[in-house]
Amino acid sequence: MNRDLSGLEIALGAMFGVYMSKQGEDGKLSKQAFLELLNEPLPSFKKGDGRDIGEEIFQGVDLNQDGSIEFKEFALMMAGYAAGSYETLQKLMKEMNKKK
Repeated sequence: MNRDLSGLEIALGAMFGVYMSKQGEDGKLSKQAFLELLNEPLPSFKKGDGRDIGEEIFQGVDLNQDGSIEFKEFALMMAGYAAGSYETLQKLMKEMNKKK
């Protein structure tokens, strides 16, 4: 079966690729890997005063409090971030569609 991937499949694949780029041998993100991930592609997670709030975010995302981030926890974080950024994402998509 050869078919084109849907936008959702592409987005999920990209999200999983970001996760996989930092995961350890156990398939999880260590705290250090998670903090690196936040600081590289998502610098907006810093507060206005320049303070890094990655530790606070880590505590909120590590739902089972095992000291690492599983993919389900990561996906929930990304879904929350996307939902909170809906208007910004909507504007971005409109701009991208104008360029087509």
